[in-house]
Amino acid sequence: MTYEGYVDHLLLLIKEKRDNMIAIANKTGYISEQTVKCSQDLDKLIYQYQEMIYDKK
Repeated sequence: MTYEGYVDHLLLLIKEKRDNMIAIANKTGYISEQTVKCSQDLDKLIYQYQEMIYDKK
């Protein structure tokens, strides 16, 4: 996979995870265990994306 392809894939995963987190939060509450876990997973994806962008510069 090319660099651009990987970045695009990460952005898609971030969007999907964010949408999923919002749906879970609306069902279980914003401080539920499921929401917090999803938020942590989202943080990891965002961190990966930021590393990719920073390393490219």
